[in-house]
Amino acid sequence: MRPYFIVLLLAMLAACSKPVVKEPVPEPVAPGPAVQLPQEDNPYAQHYVARQLHGIKLSPGAGEPTIYQGGKELDDYQHMLNDGYQMLGYTSFEAPELSFSYAAAHAAEVQADAVVVYKKLITAPMATMGLQPVKTQANAQPHAGAAADIYSYFATYWAKLAPPVLGVHVMQRSNNDAGPGLTVLAVITHSPAAKAGVAVGDVLLSLGGEALSSAQVLQQAAHRHAGQEVELVLRRVNAEKRVHVTLGTAL
Repeated sequence: MRPYFIVLLLAMLAACSKPVVKEPVPEPVAPGPAVQLPQEDNPYAQHYVARQLHGIKLSPGAGEPTIYQGGKELDDYQHMLNDGYQMLGYTSFEAPELSFSYAAAHAAEVQADAVVVYKKLITAPMATMGLQPVKTQANAQPHAGAAADIYSYFATYWAKLAPPVLGVHVMQRSNNDAGPGLTVLAVITHSPAAKAGVAVGDVLLSLGGEALSSAQVLQQAAHRHAGQEVELVLRRVNAEKRVHVTLGTAL
């Protein structure tokens, strides 16, 4: 399902700080009655794929996860990054209509603060799709149409990150990248980077005199200079720019 979007999410980002959502995503939804199922009976858990976070620090959980009904996937993804969230993983499957409580149950299992759920009706019957029915349907919400209606589900799981030291997400470099630096994918709202005027699309060249060759190098440099005012060298369009940024305190 959505192979392009999944590849994009996994390939383009290595977070070097901790992001915050201006307008989280569309509208939060009520998950419905709590679902308590073993992992093998919850399709959100069955098909979950976790991301490697590479030592990124998360904030302590804020309690019950918030469930959002997604709109435009890439727009929602950008909102979540800007609002201080890190994606923990995703799930993708086809099943009869389920209440949002299934997503909430698995979110609690993986300690996610938020889940963005996308749902689309598929007209093919379950027998044709070769799917196994969900064993427990106590909280299912039958569609008004045929009982065999099947939906495609895609959900992304998010955790709130610790306060940022710099406050950007950057694209991970590939072996084909010719020029130096790291391209900014998102700038965390109210972060040191945002206050210094860093913008999406800027290419970060050095921080505190240290050349930036990967997201991990940027993260390490930011933590070495945490709490200090340092020079950040970046390229915007074709011009090099030098700004001073007061980094946050590392936890």
